[in-house]
Amino acid sequence: MERKPLLIIAGLVCLAAVIGLIILFTGGTSLTAGTSVYEDGVLTIPVHYNGEPKDVWFLYNIFRQDTLLSSTQVCESESVLGTLIQGDSVTELQIDLSPGEYKVFIYVLERDEGTKRITGFIQNIQIR
Repeated sequence: MERKPLLIIAGLVCLAAVIGLIILFTGGTSLTAGTSVYEDGVLTIPVHYNGEPKDVWFLYNIFRQDTLLSSTQVCESESVLGTLIQGDSVTELQIDLSPGEYKVFIYVLERDEGTKRITGFIQNIQIR
């Protein structure tokens, strides 16, 4: 009967270690993107950042959805300089897009770290 309490304690210690590792590796910064908006030739994407200020490139690749299984790339590797600051901000890309459905790929790359990728987002937009 003495083994049961030891197994329970060992299980709790293992669970605490796993939770500690998850917290350690998730880090303290996050970057999220809101819904993209296209208006008057400008694609605007709101972002929320929780971390130290960081100079970045926002790299865009945009595809027009021709059919369910077919798309055409209309913007390849267009980049915009930016600085991430804690809180809400926006990134803007001036581009002429005709009415239709688009898939927007946005990659966020560090400028100081040899263009190390921080994160990426994929969004669908509809232009009428």
